[in-house]
Amino acid sequence: MPLIVEGRLVEVPASVAEFFKTYPNFKLSSERLCSQQSQEVGPKGLLYVGQREIGGTTPDDDDVHVLGSDDATTCHVVVLLHTGSGAVCIGHFDGCETKKGLESMVELVLELSKDETSGRLEIHLVGGFTDEAGHSEKLSLEILKVLTGHPSEISLVTACITDQNTVYKEGVPFPVIYGLAVDVKTRNLYKATFSDKGPDLPLRGARHFTGGKEMINIYDSHRRWLKIGPFTYKPMHYLEMWCEAPDYIIRQNLSTSPAQEPEHFEASVRASLHQMLDHPEPMKTVFSDGKPRTYTKQPDGEWKRVEQTS
Repeated sequence: MPLIVEGRLVEVPASVAEFFKTYPNFKLSSERLCSQQSQEVGPKGLLYVGQREIGGTTPDDDDVHVLGSDDATTCHVVVLLHTGSGAVCIGHFDGCETKKGLESMVELVLELSKDETSGRLEIHLVGGFTDEAGHSEKLSLEILKVLTGHPSEISLVTACITDQNTVYKEGVPFPVIYGLAVDVKTRNLYKATFSDKGPDLPLRGARHFTGGKEMINIYDSHRRWLKIGPFTYKPMHYLEMWCEAPDYIIRQNLSTSPAQEPEHFEASVRASLHQMLDHPEPMKTVFSDGKPRTYTKQPDGEWKRVEQTS
């Protein structure tokens, strides 16, 4: 069975405007979500996923209580959950490997729910805005198309996407919601910012900056491990020049929506550029043992590096 809204099968719309015309209730729920005050989420109990990453767990997880992601402009944050088992998964999509990423999220939630016979799959879509280039709408429609063709029955609960996630400031469109969190135990969604985004952020950013298109699962909820890699990345032309480039050059050339990026955009990009400059062959210098960089969550919220024995 494909995507379901209020008991009806969803057909792929020609535009986001058409989608909201067909399902006007999503406008109301989007307004409620957009009107929330953003909450700052600290590191304690948090699993943060970045661009082209997914991660999920269950209410039995004593280490992770909140899943979150932010810095989404044209990107979309997707939350999938199972109402019976309480398993929850979050993903940060930018248009690369959308189909495989959504399929991986469904597989993960179903695997975490394999002993549960009741309940249903529910999905929440948040992100994008009415950008001039149409990147957001393209991604919104792609996600809806993939979900309508998925064999599992999935109920669409939230669609705060593109048109409904836009605010105009002096005539310029901006996203209302940049970051989203979900409470694993209550399944409550809310606008959020994150003071800590976990380990190896420059390394993780380097992967997608140089063409690493795969949506990867970074959390093993059975072992309570955060796993980064192993992976390599493609060489970037004129890397030293990019590292020394002024902020406005980085913003204008390395973003799909320069005016809407958060203030820390340049610093994050520059950290990933230096990561690539310092470690041009990560399989030799970062993942020399061929294993992931593995971390466990500490009571204070920090991730502690652990060595794998198997």
